[in-house]
Order: sequence, then C-alpha cells, then structure tokens
Amino acid sequence: MKLIEEYPESLVNDRNTIEASFIFCLWKNPESYSDYMKEIKSDSDLLTKDGKFYYTIGYKMYEQGYRSFDDASIYSYIGNNELLAEEYKKRGGYKSVDEMKRILNEANIERYYDELVKSNAILQLHDEGYDVLQYIDKFKKMNYSQLEDFVEYKLNNIFFKSSLSGVNVVDLATGYDKWIDQWDTGVGVGFRVGFPLINYHLAGIHRKNLILHLAGIGQGKSTSALLFYVLPTIEQGESVCIMANEQDEEQFRQMMIATVLFNRINYRKMNRQKILFGNFNDDDKQALRDSAVWLEKYKNQLHYVHLNDYDLSNIKRIIKKYSKLGVGLFLLDTMKPQDDSSDKSWAEFSEVSKEIFLLAQKEDVAVIATAQLASTASSRKFLDLSCIGKSRAIAETAGQVLMFRPLREIEKEKLFVYKFAKDVNGKYTNIKKQVVMDKDKDYIVLFVPKNRYGKAGDLQIVYERNMDFNTMKELGYCHIEYDGFGK
Repeated sequence: MKLIEEYPESLVNDRNTIEASFIFCLWKNPESYSDYMKEIKSDSDLLTKDGKFYYTIGYKMYEQGYRSFDDASIYSYIGNNELLAEEYKKRGGYKSVDEMKRILNEANIERYYDELVKSNAILQLHDEGYDVLQYIDKFKKMNYSQLEDFVEYKLNNIFFKSSLSGVNVVDLATGYDKWIDQWDTGVGVGFRVGFPLINYHLAGIHRKNLILHLAGIGQGKSTSALLFYVLPTIEQGESVCIMANEQDEEQFRQMMIATVLFNRINYRKMNRQKILFGNFNDDDKQALRDSAVWLEKYKNQLHYVHLNDYDLSNIKRIIKKYSKLGVGLFLLDTMKPQDDSSDKSWAEFSEVSKEIFLLAQKEDVAVIATAQLASTASSRKFLDLSCIGKSRAIAETAGQVLMFRPLREIEKEKLFVYKFAKDVNGKYTNIKKQVVMDKDKDYIVLFVPKNRYGKAGDLQIVYERNMDFNTMKELGYCHIEYDGFGK
C-alpha cells in the first residue's frame, strides 16, 4: 500500500480509529498477539505512524515474554533507549495508553481486526485502479466477508455472461457422443479413497460435493480421515487443504507423520505414544526422518490452516482462495455449531452445510467434513441418518455420508464378516468367504447411509484398526440388522 497521505481523505478518515482499536485490544490482552502476529505486519498492514509505533512495541514486548503491558513493564522494555522513550512520551506516555485500554473491550478484537483487513482490502482495490470511492459509504457498512462477496459479484457480472437470468437450458435427448467419450476415460470416478471396497462403492470422492465423515466422540474421525482421503489424494497428485478448529498445527503434524511412519514407511518399533513421549533411539529418528522425506515429495500439495472458531466466513475465504491455487480437496475438521445446546444453533448449522455444499459446487472442489454423531447413537448397532440427531439436516445437501462405530465384543465372536471369493480367472463370484476376527483386536464397522454415486443404506464394511499405530485394514462386508424406531 501507499503512504496514508497519498490516499483520498474519504478512504482513510477513520484509519486512526481502526488501527488504534485493534492495537490497544492487543495491548489490553497481550496473549492475543499470538493469534495475529502472523497476519498483521507493521510495515505492510498498518498506515499510521502511531499504529506502527504501538504495534511494534507490543510485538517486541510479547516476543520478549511480557504478558502484561502495565506502566512498569513498558518502561522496563523501553529501558535506556532515549529515542524510543522520547517518542513514547510525545504520544502521552502511559496515560494515553491507559485511556485507550479502558474504553475498549478486548472481546471485540475480532470485529476490530475485521475492520482493519477490510480497510486494507479497500485501499488495495484503490491501488489496483478500482473506483471504490463510489461505493465507500456502502463498504463502510459491510464486514470483510460481505465486501469480498460484493466485489466478487461485481467481477462475475463483468466476466461471465449467461442467458435466461443464469438458467442454461439444454436438450437431454441429444448430444451424448462427446459425453460417452468423456465417460470412457473414467472422468466419472472421483479422488481415490484409501481402501478398495469403499472406493468401489463410492466411485471415489467427487468434486462439487460435500462428504460427511462421522463417528462418536474420540473414535478416530481425524486419524481415519487421513487414511481414507488425505494420503491417497496427495499420492494421486492432487492438493489438499486441512482446515482444523480443534487440533493445532503440532497435533496435526504428529498425526500426519505417524500415519506416514506406520502406513507408508511401515516402521513398527515405536507407536504413537512414543512420538509424544520422545526419547527416540537412532532407528526411531531415522524412521521419522524417512517419513519426513516421504512427505517432502508432496511439497505445496498439503496445506494446513488453523481456524480459531467455527465462523463460516473464514471457511469460505479459505476455500475460495486455495481452490484458485489448485487445491481440489478440503478437509474440515470438525464441523459443528457454536452452541449445540440451542435449537436455533442447530438450524444455523444446517445452513452452514448448505453453504459449504454450494461453495464446493461453485469452486469445483470436494469438501470432506468430520462431525460427531449424536450421543444417543452410542446405543445403536445400525447407524443411519437419524444418528446425527438435531443436526440431521446437515446431510440433506451432502452427496455422501459415511459413519462408523467400534464393534462390540459379542460382535467379534458372532458377526459374519465375508469377502466374495474369486474364480480361477481372478474374477469375483457370488461365493462368500468368511473372514475370521480376533477378539483381542479392535474393529470398526463403516455404514454408508447416503451415497449419490452407488450403493447405500445396507452397505456395511468392517475394518481392523490399531490405534497405537494408526493403521487400518479393510476386511470385508457384514450385515447388521436395523435397530432403529425404538428397538
């Protein structure tokens, strides 16, 4: 951006207030610097001299371990730097700082941050030659997400032409030759899933689609999603973006390298707990480095973004941005309402799924969202859409819904799990070959209550699972009787 003096007054007349509100919220709660220090740089995102001055002091103090910006702390940091002390004194010293901190509520920091990035976006549009002056009054009433949608709408009107007010009518009785040629190449198959049986029935994971991956609390939604979707997709040359709001970067790095370690490097001399506790021997370190080298092959294909909340606007911005950078599959871990005790919140939750589905269609990407089954589902043997509870409506727009639960001890002994045998030519027959289970091992059964691309409803597949090593093995089919309707 330019210097503040180079902008029209109407674009920057409230800039001092915008920057001061955001920065002194940081000063009021210095821990907030950890959330914004990577997003806001004083040299490129701030325009006022006071803003740059106070933000930089706070940034440096936070880096040096100060977690309370009181008078004594500030003067302790300024120390013997006469020039810095003089500039601080010119601006009114701690009295000015204290006055600003007292009139601000740090709970509004997200709002102030939104105003700052919105202001920067307006100025950047101005720098690029867009006539933002004619819309400035409208822009000031918007938040950042609304501004983004407005500008995108205007650009779409310029570059995209449509007939019949956006309705494109085609004759479905003609023109099939080109489609048949396309289908012959296998374009109808989506991104390959990590296990052959479920991949066959899903026909892969498709673009323009929302896929729900559901299980109970603590039953392995995130780790299984890496095996089912993430690793197979990057191995196909496609890029993936993980958006997580519960587990941070370090936790996802540990899950990712453990998944590679046990499933691609096939190292078994340590388990997931050992990665947490450390004290590696030479073989362990080498195996972990081999896993890192394996992942390095997919540099720039595996993105991670930490979400500080469940705000849909942030999710939409990420999908819009990274879909244009070539990302074809997004994993949202976890999708849920902000307040699951409110019926209104659950209704809003279903709207979130609809908006994500529409965005997946618009941006031509696949979005996989993990979510929790209702607590009442824990007593069920047969999982269907009713097991989603209050949030059942989230499945309305999803193209595919997968949900799983652990097998119970009695099921390990009595459940008939089978694969179809092959004939001498290697072709599958209708003969069922039983797969024997071990009562000392851990198993899950996967249900597919909705599938627009293949079999659903009574499709159930059993997997042998080892949570110590985050490994899964696809065993075969089973049949579990329906136990809904109060059975």
